[in-house]
Amino acid sequence: MSEWNFSPPAFSDLSDHAVKPSSQALSGKNIALFISGSIAAYRCPDLIRELRKNGASVTVFASESALNFVSETSLHWTSTHPVITSLSADAEHLESDYPYDLFLIAPASYNSINKMAQGIADNALSTAMACALGCLEFRKTPILIAPCMNGIMHNQILVDSMKSLADLGVKFIQPRQEDGKNKLPEIKTLVNDCIEVLKSE
Repeated sequence: MSEWNFSPPAFSDLSDHAVKPSSQALSGKNIALFISGSIAAYRCPDLIRELRKNGASVTVFASESALNFVSETSLHWTSTHPVITSLSADAEHLESDYPYDLFLIAPASYNSINKMAQGIADNALSTAMACALGCLEFRKTPILIAPCMNGIMHNQILVDSMKSLADLGVKFIQPRQEDGKNKLPEIKTLVNDCIEVLKSE
């Protein structure tokens, strides 16, 4: 361990919410990040910041269960946009000019993937996911899903749901399969996949 002389960090012109750009690969792109109830949700503030470092603007939709693992405050802080957690009179999930270039569902729980495949829209997140499928169908807006769950839940129902969504054009990011679990990939892998998908559009 190196010794520290207790000196302060060098002064930076960056504001507290700003990020230091690493590329412009996602410049001008608006990404909707859908966060479902998985322990991996705690990594989403880092994911948001990495997306922003590459030039993206990020709007977060989070389920109630996701907020058991990551706070709404940290998601708002890192994205600089209010977090959408419920349906309101503003109908944020149904904006006629839906401004997103990409929908990223990360982490995607067993429940959220199966709901999406079955067309269930019973809360803010699942309703937004149904709208995302409409954007994919009518506007060709890409959807990327990063499944996260214990391997014992990777059953035939889940596989059928993923195949059904893939047939609709949804793209899946292969999880890190470690310790009997489908884990969220490394943050840079997720961001690179977003860049690759948007380049191919």
